[in-house]
Amino acid sequence: MSWARVDTEPLDVDSNVGAERARAIGRALERVAVPILTLHNGRAEPLASGALYGFGTSLLLLTCRHVFDDGASVGDLGLPLGDSGRILWLRAARPRVLVDPGADLAAIRIGCRHCAGLLRRHWRVAPFDSLGSQARAQTQTYVLAGFPYAQMRRVGAVLHARPVVVFARGQMADGQLQLSYRRIARRADGVEIHAPALDGVSGATLWSVVETGGDGVECVLQPAAVQSTFKHDAYLKAAPLSGFFRQLRSRLG
Repeated sequence: MSWARVDTEPLDVDSNVGAERARAIGRALERVAVPILTLHNGRAEPLASGALYGFGTSLLLLTCRHVFDDGASVGDLGLPLGDSGRILWLRAARPRVLVDPGADLAAIRIGCRHCAGLLRRHWRVAPFDSLGSQARAQTQTYVLAGFPYAQMRRVGAVLHARPVVVFARGQMADGQLQLSYRRIARRADGVEIHAPALDGVSGATLWSVVETGGDGVECVLQPAAVQSTFKHDAYLKAAPLSGFFRQLRSRLG
């Protein structure tokens, strides 16, 4: 069983992000957005998306709680080791699952230092304290990066996966971060295409694009929420992270 990532072009729904900035952010998120696989009938199948955050010598894989709704065992989950083609199955990682009882959020603590070291070598790890960042405006630009089923295909023993990187404006509504998700989006090269269904992107971090006052490309990406649901040609919704950050900090000490 093996895994291979396919290059992608960022999409824009309604943020009017410039092509140069979109591609720069897309490159930055290439090693941040992590596909979560599951072992089914002896082979790797796509399940969800996530991102890694450093907590001391161990790691937290942040994703959505509903990954476990159908009885998925954390030991049967796997994370590709970057572009090496190899997969790290979490049964070897001494995983500990922590969930938010009031929101669709979960964190898997990677307790094995060797496994954490492998993941650090192949993925970019965000600082744990960044989860406590607060959005600076009620309505602003966000970027989502994850791995939709619609952009995956199996060739022999290799699962080929094209991530989606999508920009949109968003605002808080009924305790969730809500963004427009139209069926047609503009690719960074200016071509309008059908935006993919987001099944498989659940659990992906939604990043706030914070202006720094520099040039047209420079900005800061702050984790704001975790994507949990979408309706094509309507919206995508995500659970804000600040409350879960406080829970994790208290529970992990």
